[in-house]
Amino acid sequence: MTADRHLVPLRFTRSAPAVFGAGAAIGTLGGMIGLGGAEFRLPLLIGLFGFAALSAVILNKAMSLVVVLVALPARLAAVPAAEAAARWPVGVNLPAGSLLGAWAGAS
Repeated sequence: MTADRHLVPLRFTRSAPAVFGAGAAIGTLGGMIGLGGAEFRLPLLIGLFGFAALSAVILNKAMSLVVVLVALPARLAAVPAAEAAARWPVGVNLPAGSLLGAWAGAS
């Protein structure tokens, strides 16, 4: 089985405007509460758009990376570099702990 086959939805009965609308709603909701939207996107990928669970998780992670890359310039403009540099231990240790925790949880 190829990786491409896993990313194909089991069923696709939604139009492009409906998918775009769902993405816009997720982005708006996620932006209002300060999240990237992955918490809302995953149930839609599985339930509404018919992706298998593993495919949905993989696709959701890829979309989360895109969201972070797009949001990064705006976030960096909102927080002065000197303030972020003064708190570098948080910026290093929080992601390191998260990665270690994610690895342990997946194991």
